[in-house]
Amino acid sequence: MTTSQCDIARHLKHFLTEYLPQVQGRSLHTVRSYRDALCLLLRHLQEKHGIAPNRVTVGDFSAENIMGFLNELQRSHKNGNATRNLRLAAIRAFAMYLQRKEPTLAGDLTSLLAIPSKRTTSKVLGFLTRDEMEAVLEAPDADTWSGKRDRALFAIMYNTGVRVSEITGSLVSDVTLTPSGVFHFRGKGRKERALPLWKRTVTMLRKWIAANHLRQEQPLFANARGQAMTRSGVEKRLREAVRKAGKTCPSIRAKRVSPHTLRHTNAMHLLQAGVDVTVIAMWLGHESIETTHRYVTADLELKEKALKTLQPPSGGAFRFRPDDELLKFLQLL
Repeated sequence: MTTSQCDIARHLKHFLTEYLPQVQGRSLHTVRSYRDALCLLLRHLQEKHGIAPNRVTVGDFSAENIMGFLNELQRSHKNGNATRNLRLAAIRAFAMYLQRKEPTLAGDLTSLLAIPSKRTTSKVLGFLTRDEMEAVLEAPDADTWSGKRDRALFAIMYNTGVRVSEITGSLVSDVTLTPSGVFHFRGKGRKERALPLWKRTVTMLRKWIAANHLRQEQPLFANARGQAMTRSGVEKRLREAVRKAGKTCPSIRAKRVSPHTLRHTNAMHLLQAGVDVTVIAMWLGHESIETTHRYVTADLELKEKALKTLQPPSGGAFRFRPDDELLKFLQLL
């Protein structure tokens, strides 16, 4: 098969609508991210090279064209290295899919797959202290319908460390409140997890469900219209809670708090309580333990405790003194 004979449009549709969500179990968020990256690439090829999207061939996916696209993102769209790498990851994923579907095209895609990612600076994870988290949990007005919902919402997010997409997609049937509280949910990549709930969280959820006469098939947390809360809705309610929390806990004012911050906070507090990092990885649904190790590097308190266990040397400063043969060798290099 030649590069011109490969139906890129057909493969793109199958890649996004069937392969990613059904075969690989990718989340809707990931599928949309890949779709956006590939759409940007097709527009770039059309605007810069005059190639209509329905006429794109594998040959158009050359390393030169892809590099031009990535450079354009950073030059004109002011994308950082992290965003550039995400776009490249989407293109690579599609190229690898093409290799599986059309093995004869492997040689045409080799140069594309060899494009390296750019190095990025890892940011220190943001999380809340116990006092700050308590202030957020107490901020919503317990005398209003939305305040009661928000208290239960933030309590279960902190208790379980779920992603915002996981909590907005949860139903009443996902929660078991007797004899002890358990939250069942479908995580990233359609992985199912079950996490225990604190008695405080169970009490709040039981009152919330009973007061609203919620049925098993209804959303656990709905908006004022009775529909499941959206990501933006959760973010808005959390911003309001943080604003109120700042009145009693001034330290939180200097922090940027998002729904994912509650996930980080859950992980950090588990780590500080002595929970093994491998258990935290399973708790959060991380595919790689390396992802969870970021919490270890972010916890300054743990580093200080580790330093205290290491006693300083009792003698004076020690300087390495090479023998004459080593000095001669080094001088000849």
